[in-house]
Amino acid sequence: MIFSCAVACSGTCSADVTVEPVGMKIVWKALQKEFDGFQTYNSKEGAYMSLALFTDDKGIIDFDQEESKLAISDGTNDLGGKFGMWNKISKDGKVMRVEVSSEKLPAADARQLKLTGEIKLIMATKTETKASQSREFKKGDKVSLSDDFQFEIDSIGKPKWGDDPLALTLKWQRKVPELAAVRFYDEAGKEIKSSGNGSSSMGMFKKYTVTKSYALKKKSKVLKIEMDLWVGVQKVTVPIDTVVGIGRK
Repeated sequence: MIFSCAVACSGTCSADVTVEPVGMKIVWKALQKEFDGFQTYNSKEGAYMSLALFTDDKGIIDFDQEESKLAISDGTNDLGGKFGMWNKISKDGKVMRVEVSSEKLPAADARQLKLTGEIKLIMATKTETKASQSREFKKGDKVSLSDDFQFEIDSIGKPKWGDDPLALTLKWQRKVPELAAVRFYDEAGKEIKSSGNGSSSMGMFKKYTVTKSYALKKKSKVLKIEMDLWVGVQKVTVPIDTVVGIGRK
């Protein structure tokens, strides 16, 4: 079932978001013990669904899982509800896939599930490019690209694994940074081919430490770090109110 929804924003904004269920599975028996830990569909008992959020006028950065809410019902019973870990944003920032699941099995005679709640979507209007000076970097160096965004060189050097000659890990104190893209340049100003090499986020009481690692295809003593940063960041409340069944309308 496809539906469009009005959204509420913190601050002034206008955003049209369409939410569409794009897939589901139900695991009645995990059979973990019978198959040496290999569960059915690699999942515990419960109902699992994927929702796609579409937008035209803004870029999706992330969603605030802690402030988002979800409830799943089979029409008779409250099945609980939670968001999954494997959420993903399209390269153009116009589509986000959000995984959700129930914490209980629906009744045996249930034919559809009702999802209600809200997703606190974090969006922005455009990006601006900021860059550090070309210089030698070492572990612990702090770099400020704007009044609101600073990061630290958490590690730099030959990676422990792989054949890449250089790897960097950047660290900052923010759960959802404005970072849209990052590029690295050598001492001649030529871009070095790079790829993401892992990330982590840890924290509590709204204090977070985020790290992102990058593998570089060329070693350079002097580097310039360039980032595309989202501007006009806003938090948008997207309501969830839909019924999901075997068929689609």
